[in-house]
Amino acid sequence: MFSITSFDNAHLFYEQAHHLWKAAETRNNLILGLSLRLTSNLHAYGEAMPLMALVKDENGEIGASALMTPPFALIVQSEPLNKLALEALADALIADGLRLPSVNGVDEASDCFAEIWQEKTGQQARRIVNTRAYELRQVLPIDYPAGRMKIAEESDAQIAADMHNAMIEEVILGPRRLATEESEMENIRLKRTFFWVDGGEVVSITIATRPQIKSICVGGVYTPPRYRRKGYARALVAEVSKELLARGYELTNLFTDLSNPTSNKIYQEIGYQPVCDYHQYEFN
Repeated sequence: MFSITSFDNAHLFYEQAHHLWKAAETRNNLILGLSLRLTSNLHAYGEAMPLMALVKDENGEIGASALMTPPFALIVQSEPLNKLALEALADALIADGLRLPSVNGVDEASDCFAEIWQEKTGQQARRIVNTRAYELRQVLPIDYPAGRMKIAEESDAQIAADMHNAMIEEVILGPRRLATEESEMENIRLKRTFFWVDGGEVVSITIATRPQIKSICVGGVYTPPRYRRKGYARALVAEVSKELLARGYELTNLFTDLSNPTSNKIYQEIGYQPVCDYHQYEFN
């Protein structure tokens, strides 16, 4: 028998759940990093109230955890996989009248929940994104293209916004939140936005995001089409990973789209090791 504990206080949610995630930060980097961010700003990802829930058995043991920042996907975590706990979570969400847009998580948990939700609601679950989580502890030597890494400054905020919006338009499926000069400023002030600059032109961008306990995620890697196949993204991620390790993080992690063999190849050349796969499903 399972019960659902819902939270409107991100600190309490994190305090009760983070022991589930901290031993495998890369595997759990999405729910861990997001929940940590919410402890400092409950509305960091939008005005809607986040959904934060734990599924506990009669002994108080947690069988599943869930986090959603509407309108984005529900993230589910259940290790070892506990189908009964995920069924109890689905039942509670249905009883609350929640209509889920999508679910994301480590493949076995996400696959299981998507199947449960489809059976219980009649909504069709369609897998829309397959990603792989990688981690790195040491950067391997590579050949570098022309140019250098630059840590973005406040005067670069519009360039960062323009590049991220180009990436969003090109690759993001599901709900989108377009970047603005203002929205880019926080990350820039934290010195977590990075460019590769060649000949005075910004040719690639990435950011450091979702700090965890000992690690941080490298994301938002984008090179405009006219600058591709020159090695800029690989060089930028390598230098950013070095920079983040030098700042004291024990490891860095990132996600790649499994439909893009190039990104999976170049990050392994830098030293990133595969950890697990994530599956995102859309419900219709």
